[in-house]
Amino acid sequence: MKLARSLDIRAGFLIPVKFLSLRGYMKKYLKILFALVFVLSFVYGLYFCAVKFWAVFKSIDPTLAAGMLAASATVFVSVLTVMLSKKQEHKVEIESQLRQKKVPIYEKIIEFIFLITFAEKLGKKQPTDKEMIKFFADTTRDLVVWGSKDMVKAFGDFREELMSAPEGGDTTKVLATVEDLLFSIRKDLGHKVMGTKRGDILRLYINDVYDYFPKT
Repeated sequence: MKLARSLDIRAGFLIPVKFLSLRGYMKKYLKILFALVFVLSFVYGLYFCAVKFWAVFKSIDPTLAAGMLAASATVFVSVLTVMLSKKQEHKVEIESQLRQKKVPIYEKIIEFIFLITFAEKLGKKQPTDKEMIKFFADTTRDLVVWGSKDMVKAFGDFREELMSAPEGGDTTKVLATVEDLLFSIRKDLGHKVMGTKRGDILRLYINDVYDYFPKT
């Protein structure tokens, strides 16, 4: 008796669920249908207006029509130029704001690279494990918000290489990863990197770089 009552209750709940699912599909298809009707109506309206405009235009004196066409073209070009100019200004403004956020992050990355490279020569201590964890955590947080796709990938490769490289490991691979990160920083800040070769940045602060990357 209890089982039968339980099945009745479950059946009572199943029907509304299926009904709601069906309603969801119907809503979805109706939205698509309405959107299609709207687009077709809009296209037809444009076509109708163009036909009417052309009929009126043909009935006007050719000299006057030519003047109207020239004036319309001038207005159209002017409006288009202003719109494109505003769009470009907006793009430049956004890029400038992003650059202001990125520069401190990238300066911090370069400072860290130089610290682990020149610590002994400058009489400074290498960063501790705790300091390295904090650096990677803070930088990862900042790059998630402000870094480009290439920059996020380059920093991820740098982190993995630095964390997994054994003592006395493949120095060439480590240096290549570091330089790829530096290339990504320059590219993300708007500098051209096309034509730069492996070792072009590293040679600025590593004397024997060509022992690892011979000139080609």
